[in-house]
This record gives sequence, structure tokens and C-alpha cells, in this order.
Amino acid sequence: MSQLQWDVRVARSPEPEAQAIVRATHALDAGDRARADQGYRDLQRQGMAHPASWSNLAALGIALGDAGGARANAQRALQLDRDSVDAWVNLGVASWQLGQRRDAAMAMHRALALDPGLEAAALNYARMLQLVDRPGEARKTLELAVLANPGAWRLRQALAQQARLDGDAAAARQQALEALARLGPHLQPQVDAAPRPGAENEAAAAAASANVQRALFAAGDALDAAGVPFHLIGGTLLAIHRDGRPFPHDKDVDLALPYDSDRDAVAAAFAGEFRPVLRAEDPRSHAAREWVMGFTHQQSGIGVDLMFAREQDGMMRFELGWPDYLACEMPAYPLQPLHWGGRDWLAPAPPRQYLDAIYGPDWAGPAVIRGFDRRWFDTQVSNPSRTPESLPRAVTLVLLRLLQALQAGQWEKARALCIQVQAREPLPEVGAMLARFERVQAT
Repeated sequence: MSQLQWDVRVARSPEPEAQAIVRATHALDAGDRARADQGYRDLQRQGMAHPASWSNLAALGIALGDAGGARANAQRALQLDRDSVDAWVNLGVASWQLGQRRDAAMAMHRALALDPGLEAAALNYARMLQLVDRPGEARKTLELAVLANPGAWRLRQALAQQARLDGDAAAARQQALEALARLGPHLQPQVDAAPRPGAENEAAAAAASANVQRALFAAGDALDAAGVPFHLIGGTLLAIHRDGRPFPHDKDVDLALPYDSDRDAVAAAFAGEFRPVLRAEDPRSHAAREWVMGFTHQQSGIGVDLMFAREQDGMMRFELGWPDYLACEMPAYPLQPLHWGGRDWLAPAPPRQYLDAIYGPDWAGPAVIRGFDRRWFDTQVSNPSRTPESLPRAVTLVLLRLLQALQAGQWEKARALCIQVQAREPLPEVGAMLARFERVQAT
């Protein structure tokens, strides 16, 4: 049930009838939804007597999208055992999906009262609190759960993420490293079998590039209509200059605007086809847009990052706003026209000099650079122009990305992130993980 947004609880039930729940769950995991649905309907009529059976049936109902039935099944489990933490967790998830937020929070709180270190309950309750804009309470929930269950790496990962959002870089770093140290022994990294994208999926890559291009054209049209000058930067410029089209895997486009641009005019220009990443009423929005404004192109789903570039004393400075406040500085550059996609754009002149400053001199090199596939180059930590004061925060951000890659079994990406972190700030926990990858490669 890893596809669920929420964590559910499944426990072993002693009664034979409960094996049908296991079979239905396996059928769903294997993609046989019809069989899982039929099994679920049959089980609803079973006279099961153990609370774990009904709680597990609630988890299956959540996976099948039957929140109402899941809630009823969890309540049946609690009628049999009021102290069933699994049933309280599953009741909370089902209630939230039904829009019964107060009941959901109370159920998750009850589960934590019974088991203060329960991962599923703490993670779910923290998510609920975050979704209703109560980050302080979410962090406190995770902190208490970590105290009760210090070996749970997922709790530490979630606490690190919350600390990062709170602007507490020191706590984010500490918890991310603790999570990595505790996760490592449970992993069995492998050499990725998936090859680099080749000609056999060129059609899919071309379609994905075209999707990114639609967002770029829409953003350019919006800025041109508002009379706001801009130029290509970052991965957008790299892809167009080197490959002649946007990267298929890109999730956003990068544009630079003059620092003195009218932010309100920019927001108005993007009010039609785009939605802002941070809502106007979000207290972080006003502070963040000093340096960056983020939007999502609604038709393509591609993000647009508008970076406000400040030129001063012969240097060009860019910053990312909340929550990491990463900055980079490079020699100021003029602009030159670049004709691509049937229209004229502006880009740093010469492009190679700018790309050297952002990606290093091997940006146009082979597929494997610095010992890893360049698809996994992380600009945040490997940017040669990253300012010294923001580099530690960049490392912490990539530690969190490393945890996500490890959790997803993206071994080559994780290995590449390890190499890049160690090149900027050697850390024992990352070094130990990298050593594991090297042993796998050697065998």
C-alpha cells in the first residue's frame, strides 16, 4: 500500500478468515483491482471476530478508495478493542478522506496517546497539522515521537523536513544525518539495471520536452505582454544551448528578471494561465518574492521559477527564497539574442561562460562526469558559484533528497548525490553510504 498518501496499519490476525484480506491486498498490489474489489465485498459479509481483522479490512478499504466502508470497519474493530492503535490510525485516515478532519485528528491523537512513538500515527498527525497551517504543532508531534522511538528513521526524516520549513537549518541537518545513519543498515543497494534513455523512447522524450516548451512559451508570452524583460538561465538555457530542446525530465523552467522588476506586475501577468506556488495571503510569499517568484503552468503542470537577478559591483547575484535562502554569485554578464523554437530569446553572453559558472566546465562533457551519470547533477550543492554562507544549507537540502532517493530505491541517483555532497562537505554518514555503493559496484 505504498501508493497511499497516508500511512495505514496492518497487523497479523489469528483467525483463518483474515487470510482472505491478505489475498485481496496482494491482488491489489499486483494490479488486479477487480479481484481485490470482489474479495473486499465478500469480506464485508464475513463474521470475523478479531479486531485486527476488521482493522486490516479498513486498511484495504482505504487502498480501494472506499473511505466510508473503511471507517465503518475501523469502528467495528474499536468496538471489539478500544485500545487497538491500528484501528485508531486507520479510522483517522478514513475520516480525513471523508472530510471529517476533527474526527481524523482525534483518532490519530488517540493512537499516539496509546503508543507515543508509533510512526504511522505521528507521520499522519503531523501531515494533518501541516495541512491546516499548524506547523509548530506538527513539529512538536514529530519531536515527541522521535523521543519515544529514536530508531525510527522516517520520523527523523519528517522532523528534518519540518525543521527545514521552519528555517531551523541546524536541526534539519542533525535529523537528516540521524535518519541516514539509521536507514543505512536496512538498505540493500544494487547496481541500477535501467539503461540511460535511448532511441527506443525518443518519442516519449520528445513529447515530454514539448510539454516543458509549452510552459516556457506561455511564460515568455506573459512577460512580453506585461513589458517585463527576462532572459534564459539555469537548466532551461543548458538544455536549449546543449541539446536544442528542454530536458524531458525537467519539472520547471528557469528565467531571470531584473531585480527592480515590478513584482505586482509580474503577479498580474501570471494570473491567467498560471497559479502561484505560494498564495498571496501566505506570510512567506511577500518575503520570498524579493528574489524569486514561483508559478505552475496549469495546462502542462510545469513549474516556472522567476529569479530576480541583482547586479552590483561587477557581480550578478541570485537567491532562492524560503525555506533555504540559497544564493550564488558570478561575474556580471551582458545579454545576447538566441534564436530557438521559432522566436528570439535573450541569454547570458557568452552562454558557455555562464554555464561554466553554474555547472562547472564539464557541463558539455560525456554522459558520465565526476564518476556519476550527469542526469543526477544537483545544481543546489554542485553549483560552483554557490556562496559560502549558503553552502551548508544546500548540503542539508541534498541530504533530504538523498533520503528520498534511498527510500525510492533510486540507487544511481543516491550514489551521485553522495559523491556531490562529499565533494563539498565530507560527512561520515554520507561517506559510509557511499562506501556501501562502491562495494556493490566492485562486486
